[in-house]
Amino acid sequence: MSEHASHNLPPTFKGLQFTSPTEPASVVDVPTPLPATGTVILRPLYSNIVPYAREIYCNGNPRAYNYPSPMIPGTSCICRIAAAAPDTPHLKAGMLVFMSGLLRPRDNISVPPSLQGMYMGATAESQALMKGEWRNGSWAELVKVPAENIHILNEQVLTKGLGYDIEDLGYISTLAVAYGGLSDVGVRPGETVLVAPATGNFGSAAVFVALAMGAAKVIAMGRSQEKLKAVLEGAGDRVVTVPLSGNVEDDAAALQAHGPIDVYFDISPPFAGSLPHIKAGIIALRPKGRMSIMGGARGDVGLPYLMIVFKGLTLQGTFMYSRQQADELIKLVETGLLRMGKRAGMRTAGKFRLDKWEEAIEHAYNAAGPGKTTYFVPNGE
Repeated sequence: MSEHASHNLPPTFKGLQFTSPTEPASVVDVPTPLPATGTVILRPLYSNIVPYAREIYCNGNPRAYNYPSPMIPGTSCICRIAAAAPDTPHLKAGMLVFMSGLLRPRDNISVPPSLQGMYMGATAESQALMKGEWRNGSWAELVKVPAENIHILNEQVLTKGLGYDIEDLGYISTLAVAYGGLSDVGVRPGETVLVAPATGNFGSAAVFVALAMGAAKVIAMGRSQEKLKAVLEGAGDRVVTVPLSGNVEDDAAALQAHGPIDVYFDISPPFAGSLPHIKAGIIALRPKGRMSIMGGARGDVGLPYLMIVFKGLTLQGTFMYSRQQADELIKLVETGLLRMGKRAGMRTAGKFRLDKWEEAIEHAYNAAGPGKTTYFVPNGE
């Protein structure tokens, strides 16, 4: 019996490989890795397609993400364990798990993480991870990941007790990002949290995460009235919406009308141009308030310097989330404190086979919005 057969693994598997952001991808056969020490082989069920995937892997990569070529993309996903290494006795084949796509050097935890199958990071240490051992991601029938990237899901509680479909759980990937920033600024029960902008995938997720963490009120701010209404769906009466006008003074006054704001969560996207909402949000913070900065704005942002000084504000930058924060977020979901699925306004926008990659990436971009997720289903449903 071959080593692959002893692990119930095929000798090869299919993956969606990109060789250049200016060339079409192709579904290729890839040799199946064996579960070496510290690694796990997963079978992706629902692999997330971020809305901006077409700005990374296609059209010349206008976001200028650095990644090796050729590469199979794909970061976080919902999987079943296909095979685990001998040094991971708690992980068993068939377990339902959330795979985090964050790669961290085991010998230097101070290095910012890279994103498996997407972004190598800015340091030589983080780039070495994806140039070698962890080049390929989850847009494939199988994926090898570090054992520490596995988060076991209580399938009985989530599917039988809470009534979720497995595809609903793919939204954990988006929620975990928002939790990372809100956790770092220590959102406490009874506080008022501002999320601006709140109409994108991650901003809208922050609204639901803040509620689950005990916020008494969440202020969702954005330009699109239609998307603000979508955020309200399933959110309850602890959420209020404020239209974003683009005028700093008017927006700050509209926010201050809702009382003292304890926390401001910002995850502004790249290419957002002028960002007057950031200054308005800072103005609206109470003395000793905190701001979580998680966005991708490329340019410098003007800040009300003396106001930050005199009010004693804290500005906290966060990139993604820690392993502990991912586990804490999953506990919020499993205990029912953080609702998911259709009842909470979270829906699957589309599901695609790997060979439908062009349609899938375009659909993920066009269907993006509060609570929506698009997936590859590499192994069928």
